[in-house]
Amino acid sequence: MATSVYFHKALPDPLPADKDNSRFSELRARRLLFELSNFGPKPAGSDACERLTRNHILQELEIIKTSASVRLEVSKQNPSGCFDIPRFDTDGFTICYRNVSNVAVRLSKNDGNQNRVAVLLNCHYDSWPTSSGGSDDLISCALMMELIRLLAHQPDSLKHDVIFLFNGAEESSLQGAHGFITQHAWRHVVRAFINLEASGSGGRELLFQAGPSNQWLLNSYLAAAVHPHCSIIGQEVFQSGVFPGDTDFRVFRDYGRVPGLDLAFVQNGYWWHTEFDEARRITPGSLQRAGDNIYATLLYLLQSPYLDNPAEFGDQKNVFFDFLGLFVVVYSEGVANAVNAILVVAVVISTGNHMRKHSDVYKTAVTNYVLVIACMTAVTYLMTHLTLLIWGAMPWYSIHGLAVMIYGIPTFWAGTSMMTFLATKIEPVRKEESAEAIENVHLVFNAVLLALCTFKGVASGFVFALVLLQVVKQVLPLTTEWRAVIAHLILNTPSYGMVIYLTEMFLSIFIPIMGRTGSNPEILVAACTNLTSYVVVLSLLPILTLTRTNRKEDETSLRNFVEMICGIFIAAAIVLLILLGLHKSPYNHSDAYPVARRIQLFHVNRALYNKDDGVKVRDSLLYVIAQDYRGAMDIPFVDENYTVPKCHYESPYCEIPLYFPTRSRIQERHIRYRSFDDRPDVPGTKINLVHKEEGPNRLSYDFLIKGSGQISVFLIPQGGWQIANCSISAPKTEMDDRPLFLFLTCSGRNCGDWTFKVTLKHPGDPVKDDDTQLLVGVASHYLHGPNMQSWTIKRILGEIVKNRQYDPAWSITASAWNVDMIYRKLLTLSFKRVELYVTSVINLFLGMPTASSELSGTVLTSGKSTQFPEEMQFLEEIRLLNGFHVKLFAIAS
Repeated sequence: MATSVYFHKALPDPLPADKDNSRFSELRARRLLFELSNFGPKPAGSDACERLTRNHILQELEIIKTSASVRLEVSKQNPSGCFDIPRFDTDGFTICYRNVSNVAVRLSKNDGNQNRVAVLLNCHYDSWPTSSGGSDDLISCALMMELIRLLAHQPDSLKHDVIFLFNGAEESSLQGAHGFITQHAWRHVVRAFINLEASGSGGRELLFQAGPSNQWLLNSYLAAAVHPHCSIIGQEVFQSGVFPGDTDFRVFRDYGRVPGLDLAFVQNGYWWHTEFDEARRITPGSLQRAGDNIYATLLYLLQSPYLDNPAEFGDQKNVFFDFLGLFVVVYSEGVANAVNAILVVAVVISTGNHMRKHSDVYKTAVTNYVLVIACMTAVTYLMTHLTLLIWGAMPWYSIHGLAVMIYGIPTFWAGTSMMTFLATKIEPVRKEESAEAIENVHLVFNAVLLALCTFKGVASGFVFALVLLQVVKQVLPLTTEWRAVIAHLILNTPSYGMVIYLTEMFLSIFIPIMGRTGSNPEILVAACTNLTSYVVVLSLLPILTLTRTNRKEDETSLRNFVEMICGIFIAAAIVLLILLGLHKSPYNHSDAYPVARRIQLFHVNRALYNKDDGVKVRDSLLYVIAQDYRGAMDIPFVDENYTVPKCHYESPYCEIPLYFPTRSRIQERHIRYRSFDDRPDVPGTKINLVHKEEGPNRLSYDFLIKGSGQISVFLIPQGGWQIANCSISAPKTEMDDRPLFLFLTCSGRNCGDWTFKVTLKHPGDPVKDDDTQLLVGVASHYLHGPNMQSWTIKRILGEIVKNRQYDPAWSITASAWNVDMIYRKLLTLSFKRVELYVTSVINLFLGMPTASSELSGTVLTSGKSTQFPEEMQFLEEIRLLNGFHVKLFAIAS
C-alpha cells in the first residue's frame, strides 16, 4: 500500500531555465502562470478574460516572435455559432455563442509551405466565474507557452506544423474549441490534437481519453512520454457519465473528426472551480512532469510519418494502463479478446478436470463462496447506513484514510471471519480438494465477468484477466502445501498491486468529486475502497480453507461467528463516535490546503406571469443550493426562514434559475430559498413574442430575448404539445414532450439580444384552444462586472470568510451571482379573448378605459405584420376578417 501511494504521488524536481532553450523549465513557465492567475476570475466575456488575459498572452507571443528562428503566425479569432450538447452529465441542451475569443499560434519552417499538416495543442484561458483558474486551465496555457518558446528555436523539429490554440470560452460549454474546429482557416490541416485540461490542481497528469481509434497516436505517447500515466479505465469511466464534466476533446473529435489525446490534472480536486484554484497551490513538479511528457510526445508526433495519412493506420480500440506508475502496458482490442478467450477456456478446462474427480466438494465450495460475498456486501451496505446514522455523510472527505478504516477494514474482517467459520466445517481430510474447488469457483466467477466485459467491449476487464493469471498454477510442479501457498500469493501479486493502485487513484480522484455530486456518496466510496478488500479476501479463500480446518470446537460455533460480526459493528460504531468527537465536520479550512463545502448562491429578481399576462409573482429570492449529499439544511446560515422552493407552473425546472440543465441532480434536500427586500440591481430581462403562426395541430413562435451576456432559456411544452423544431438547435429525431434548454452566451457590449423560432406539434387534437401551449422562462446570469453580486450576496460571503477561520462547519466556497428571471405562458386565443381584445382596441381609439389593465396600446396594420416599439411587451396578434392585423402590447416592466 505504501509503495502504491508513493508512486502515485511521486513528482520530478522543477527545473530552472536554460540559456539555449533546449529543455522544458517549470520555473520559467511558472512566471506566466502566476501573472495570468493574478488577474483573478476571468469568465468568458469579462474584462479580465477578453482584455487583460488575452492581451498578456499576445504580448508574450510577440516577445517570443522577435527572436524566433521559425515562422510564427498569430491569429485572433472571434467566432459565433450554435451546437448541441448531448445528454451526458447534464440533461442535454443547445448552445449558441457570439463573439467569443480565441488566440491561435502556428509554428512552421521558414520555407513558405502553407500546406503542411499540423498537430493541434489546446488550452483555455477563461475560468469559472468565481475562480482565478490557476490549474483549470492556466497551467496548461503556461505549459503551451513554454513549448512555443522551445520550438521557436528548433526549425529542424518542425517536419510538420504545430498549432497552439489558446481558447477563451471553455467553461461556458466548449465554445472556443467549437469556433476554431468548425470555422478557423487552419482547421483543415489538423491531423491530431492534444487537449490539456484539469479537474484538480497539480499532481500527475492522467491520459484518460485517446482516439477515436488510431493506435499510432496512443503509441506515440507511450513511446515518447518520459513519465506516462494512463488507463483505459479512466476513459471508460469518464465516457460513462459517472465523472461529472466534459472537455474540448469531444468537440475536436465529434465536429473536427480528428483523433487526439486528452490529458488532465486530476489530483487535489477540492479546489477545482473554486476561489482556491490559485497558481500558488499547484504542487511543485506537476508542471515539470507534464511539460516533459507533452514536449517529448509532441516532438515524436512532429516527426511521425503517420501524421500525413492518419486514417490509414489502425482503426481500432486499445487496452492501456500503467502499473504502479512504473511502466505502461498497451495492446489492441483484438489481442485482448484473444488473451481473454484463452484465459476463460483455460479456467473452464482446469475446473472441468477437477470437477470430474471431486464433484462432491463443489456444492459446498459454491455455497461458501456466495456466502462470503454476501457477508462482505451486507457488512458494506450496513456500514454505509451506520455511518450516516452516527456521523452523517462524508466523514472521509478531508481524510481519505478514514474510508479504509470505516469500510475497508470491516469488510475485510467480515469476509475472513465468514470463511474461517465455514472452513471449520470442512473435514480435514478433504481440505486440499475443497481448497482447490473454491479456488476454481473464484476463477470461474472472474472468468464470467471477463467474458461479459469482452462481449460488451468493456476494455477495463483487463483487471479480471490479471486475477485469472493464477490458472498458471495448474501446470506448475507444486509438491507441498506451502509451495502451493507461495505460488498462489506470487501469482496474485499483479492483481493485488493493480487493485491497490487503482483504489488509491480512485479515492484521490473521486472523493473530491463527492463534494459536487448530490447522490449518496457512501456507496460509491465504499465500493472504491472495498475493491481491494474483495479481490484480496476472495483470492485468499483457498488458503483459509487449507489453514483453518483444525481449530478448536469452541472457536467454530455459530455463536462465535455471530459475536465476530457483532464485534465488527461495535468496533465500527466506537470508531465513528470517536471521530464524531474529534472530527465533527467533514470540511476543514486552512490556507495551505482548504477542503470546503461547495454551494451555489443565486440572488434572483423573479417575475412570473399568468396566462392573461398579468403578474402572478414578483419578488426577490436568494436560492441556496448545496452541491453535496449533506444538503442545504446542514449549511450554517440556512435557518427556518429558508424553505423548499414552491413550483408555480407545471415544469420540471420548478422555476429554479439553473445555469446548466442539471435539475436531475437537485433533490429537495439540496435546495432552499428565502425572500429579501434587497433586490439585485440588474437590467430587466425581456421575452418578446415577435410573431405567431397557427396551423393544423401546429404552432410557431418567433421570439426576441433580451438579457445579459449569459442567458438560460427554458422552453416547456404544455397541454400535450411537443417541441418539433427550434431554429437554433439540431432537428429533433424523436417527438416527445421534454423541455428544451437553450444556453446563450456572448461577449461585448449589449450582446444579449437573441432571436429564434420554436415550432410546436400536437400528436392529437388539442382539448381547448385557450389552454397554454408553451411555458417560456428566461434567466439572465450576471457572471462578472459591477452587476455580479448584490449586497446580500456580499454580506453572506463576508460572513463565510470570517467564520471559516475557526469553525470547520463554515468552511464553504460559493459560486455566487445575481440572476434576473422571467416566466411567461403562451396560449391560443379563444373567441371570448378575441372579443375582449377587439373591444379593448375600439375603446382605445375612443379614448375609453380598456377591458384589460395590461393593455396600453395597439397597432392596426394591413397585409404583413409590422414591428412594434422595443419598449413595448407584445401580447398577441389577431387577424381580422378584413385583412387587418391587431397587435396588442403593454409597456414592458
